[in-house]
Amino acid sequence: MKKNDVSYPSQGGENLINRIIPEVEREAFIQKALKRKTYTISSADLSVFYRIADGVLSPLEGPMDSCEFYGVLEKETIAREGKQYAWTIPLSFAVSKKEADAFEVGETLSVKNEYGVIVGALEISQIYPFEKEVYNRSVYGTERTDHPGPRIYNDDSRDYLLGGRIWALPQLNHPAYDKYMLSPEETRVLFKSRGWERIVAFQTRNALHRAHEYALVYAMEKLTKEGNFCGVVLNPLVGALKSDDIPAQVRMATYEALIRSKLIGHGDKDTDFWKNQKYDLADQLLLIGLGMKMYYAGPKEAVMHAIYRQNYGFTDIVIGRKHADAPFDDGVPVWGDFDAQEKFADLSGELCIKPVKVGFAGYFEEIGRVGLTNEFADKGYQLISISGKDLRKKLEGGQQIDERIMRKPVSQILIDYYRQKNKEKGIKSQNITWHESGITKKDRERRNKHKGAVIWLTGLPSSGKSTVAVELQALLFELGHHTYILDGDNIRHGLNKDLGFSPQDRQENIRRVGEIAKLFTDGGFLVITSFISPYRRDRDAARDINTKGDFVEVFIKADVSVCESRDAKGLYKKARQGEIAEFTGVSAPYEEPLNPEIIVDTAGQTKEESAKTILNYLVQNKYVTIWSSF
Repeated sequence: MKKNDVSYPSQGGENLINRIIPEVEREAFIQKALKRKTYTISSADLSVFYRIADGVLSPLEGPMDSCEFYGVLEKETIAREGKQYAWTIPLSFAVSKKEADAFEVGETLSVKNEYGVIVGALEISQIYPFEKEVYNRSVYGTERTDHPGPRIYNDDSRDYLLGGRIWALPQLNHPAYDKYMLSPEETRVLFKSRGWERIVAFQTRNALHRAHEYALVYAMEKLTKEGNFCGVVLNPLVGALKSDDIPAQVRMATYEALIRSKLIGHGDKDTDFWKNQKYDLADQLLLIGLGMKMYYAGPKEAVMHAIYRQNYGFTDIVIGRKHADAPFDDGVPVWGDFDAQEKFADLSGELCIKPVKVGFAGYFEEIGRVGLTNEFADKGYQLISISGKDLRKKLEGGQQIDERIMRKPVSQILIDYYRQKNKEKGIKSQNITWHESGITKKDRERRNKHKGAVIWLTGLPSSGKSTVAVELQALLFELGHHTYILDGDNIRHGLNKDLGFSPQDRQENIRRVGEIAKLFTDGGFLVITSFISPYRRDRDAARDINTKGDFVEVFIKADVSVCESRDAKGLYKKARQGEIAEFTGVSAPYEEPLNPEIIVDTAGQTKEESAKTILNYLVQNKYVTIWSSF
């Protein structure tokens, strides 16, 4: 084998798992999914669902059954083809007692996210009790539960687990970092094209300070000095984290700033060594995100982090001090500083990826750079450091951070984030001028692969506007289109909370919504509005605000008697008793549209049929293209 012909084994066998539904099957899959029972997966577990599907969690084809789940807790291995492979945290999906009673072994469920969007399917092989105490003792090695790790499941009332196999539709990532989210198949092709002999992953869930950077630099220099042509990848987690962690899009912006300005290692790397190389460290440094949640499980999670990266095609992973760590609520540590490193010497199953063990680092005045404390602290050198708590306090207060601790581009992004987070709402503007963004509506439509338009749903109270809007949004979202709902009740909770229901206030309500909808269409969105909007003149005014052809009026038709029979809130009854004034359909008029683009009769159609009626119009009139984004 040639020196640069790197082998990329997967955990549990030679081949990566791929459970992504092929493009040609997706339309038929959606039609079947609409008729199945539904399992709503949590946002945190959704990352596990997608990582099973794209192979990051190979060899899993779905959530573990009870034998494998509790076997991992006991033995820290999984078995495939007669071999034992290292695996330290079992993975399954939680369900409630009610769901456990309703679901049956052997049936296939439609899997929806917390917003009601279909993301895939799950064929159930087993439904079994979740022994949370056993799980916590094994994964976290303690009876204590005052810790962000055990709280992940202890605060979840669901006490049963599903085993089975899954299939997934392609994941839609956050647009701020979508280009960095690659599948294991894509990373393996990329690594091979770079000709790297060793590929090092640097795991992080934080914005980097210089001590973090140095762990990455140390690993790159160590393997390169051993004679390898090395690549190093900043590979942050962008899945579910603790509520006080920095959001993924903010962290990704800090990583981009460091890489763009080639600051990683600046002033800290071995300059004499790199002068003799044909390339610089920055030339072999990439940023790739990993959409996976954190378990805050210290040593056992460090092994899982290595498994993810092995499946991506990495040969090495940096394991530093307190890897994947979090203390108890009182500040007492759960694990020793280097327990995660020691864990790799005590594995019960096979794991091919190698840990690059890095100690604690910091800036030393005497050498004028960052170095390892075990190398310089014993010499009496002065370490410039700051606690994470104090660092955050300074950032929240808008204070500049010592550049010996954190690079200025990073700290400035974090300061701006905290400033935006904390600033007061309700800014008033004067002497304003419309600002052209430089990116046109057509540019966005070209990128989105669909038109920007307003889909204006109008009808009596309880005619089904909101229900149809949600169903239509789900269909459009599944097709990969950029869509958003402006709902009447939601708008009156915020932007229009100062308005009542007089004809004048109704007019102003619709005017404001028309202006907001126009901004969404300029952004290339298919914005769905769900408003009674009883007066024709107001709807016509909203149409006039928007560009010709960008306004699709949908009459959600249902007789007053039908609407009143559906009125769970009892508003019609209160209106007839005089308790609610200016109620449309009872004490205030509703003017039916004269020439709407679409009429949907919800008295004779299901919500699914109503949404598909609108979708068919959008397809036929070239607002959208089915599966264009796939």
